[in-house]
Amino acid sequence: MDSQFLNGVIPGTISRFTERQLRTYEKYGETTKIRTGCLSGVYIGMKTTSKSIEIELALRGRARNYMGLDLEVDGKIVKSIRLMNLASEISQMKLHLYRFSDEKEREIRLYLPVSVEVEVISFSAQGQPLKKVGTRILFLGDSITQGMDCMSPVCTYPCVVAKILNADYINQGVGGFVFDPESLDENFPFQPDIITVSYGVNDWAKDFSARHIEDSVSAYLEKLKKIFSKSKIFVITPIWTDREDQIKQAGSLGDLRKIIADVARKINCNVIDGLSLVPHDSFYFVDGVHPNETGHLIYGVNLAGYLTGN
Repeated sequence: MDSQFLNGVIPGTISRFTERQLRTYEKYGETTKIRTGCLSGVYIGMKTTSKSIEIELALRGRARNYMGLDLEVDGKIVKSIRLMNLASEISQMKLHLYRFSDEKEREIRLYLPVSVEVEVISFSAQGQPLKKVGTRILFLGDSITQGMDCMSPVCTYPCVVAKILNADYINQGVGGFVFDPESLDENFPFQPDIITVSYGVNDWAKDFSARHIEDSVSAYLEKLKKIFSKSKIFVITPIWTDREDQIKQAGSLGDLRKIIADVARKINCNVIDGLSLVPHDSFYFVDGVHPNETGHLIYGVNLAGYLTGN
């Protein structure tokens, strides 16, 4: 697939990460490598008069054994594909997505899977790339930001925020990841106006000490501000989980949120209370930690309100 039609990747590439970042993530093992290879937040966007939309995909690594694709035409979702229980032997597939009755020019966006590595072998529609819009957002975070366990790519909270703000964006969420300054690239080619940072639960779950987490958050945010000195940075404390009563070496999740918020304020970052983003009810979650489609939609709408000051 020509990278000019791929939105949500590093300019001129087919990846959400720079080569330097990928080398850092590879040190964390195969699971993390697969998750960085997933095209979370990436969509094929173009203006086209083609009557038929078909896509052929090669399937590589899998962070989950299911995946979804969403097709948007002139701002409306017209087709959603959900593929469950993907057998390991399935390595390639061709999907017939949509057929129009005429050759009218349309603006299409096909949102790609968030937790399965795919390679676009062919795409039937031809046209012109969509123009980049003004506001640029970089989403940094863990599995929730990546959208893992959310079947619908277009429902993930970064996508929801970007649609509300009409923004160009890159989703650099990586499942299982933590505050690690080595994951930041000083020569990052995408210059965002807004950056959101949403880590912490994995640092806590790995049973890091409070001091370790405080030092990691500080080192990460200091480096982030140095690289992106012109960007407005929003640090989101962890959203609600069903593990609020658990105690780790760093204390409770409430203690963790305070550590992150205190450090972020000292470094002059904007702090968003994650507890205000998703209702505190397992109905909105897949497993008590990862929001489902409804949870992500609410997260995105509420976060967009904070980012716009509403």
